[in-house]
Amino acid sequence: MKTIKSILTLLVLTLAFTTISCDDEPVDPVLSGGGSGSGGGSGSGGGGTSTGDYWPTAINNVWNFEQNGTPTDPIKIIGTGTFGGQTYYKFAPQSGSGTATSGTVTSWLNKNGGVYKIKTDDVTIDAGGLTGTQTGYEYIVLKDNITVGASWNGSYTQTTTYTGIPAITLTTNYTGTILAKDVTVTVNGETYNNVIKVQMVQNVSMMGTPTTTVDSEIWYAKNVGPIKSITSSGGFNYDSILVNYTLF
Repeated sequence: MKTIKSILTLLVLTLAFTTISCDDEPVDPVLSGGGSGSGGGSGSGGGGTSTGDYWPTAINNVWNFEQNGTPTDPIKIIGTGTFGGQTYYKFAPQSGSGTATSGTVTSWLNKNGGVYKIKTDDVTIDAGGLTGTQTGYEYIVLKDNITVGASWNGSYTQTTTYTGIPAITLTTNYTGTILAKDVTVTVNGETYNNVIKVQMVQNVSMMGTPTTTVDSEIWYAKNVGPIKSITSSGGFNYDSILVNYTLF
């Protein structure tokens, strides 16, 4: 058994935010999030009255982060698409690698009445020369229209397949909770007002057997977007901070 670390997602949690470590077979990198498309999934969502824009969505908006002091791929909006009759904003592909795997993922952001969702496409994985496919997912990363202490939850299932190897199924149950609203936070020397702080707890199981828990805290600034995250999993800690950004 090996520990696999994947940064093949935008948020991390989000968008360069969540790096999941999973005591797993070395053929299955884990992506953070909730299921959609071929990955399947569900979540307690639904639109309402938004309290502001906590992730501006204009083409060419770009956010640059550092994770544990190392720059990550820029998070840039490059286009739009329609899924289920709703508009999603497409991010530039994010690449990543773990101890035995590598790959690239394309993610999308949808906003609907104060509910923010991240969706990813299927991922092609290279595990030491063995090529496989992991199905995409979708999950709610933020609800700006609920009170402090309120939460939401959901689940998703992803399937990883390799030629000649039985399919591997991963199921994630997640809970998001609003820890604070309208607070002031300083990140990388810049002060942000009207910030929402979220806790996201993800419990991952493989073929029905629990494998890991990922605990993240993410800060979203009004009219800016995500500015900071702290993620803990499998004895590893990952800190991401916003270094600079450009909005249109």
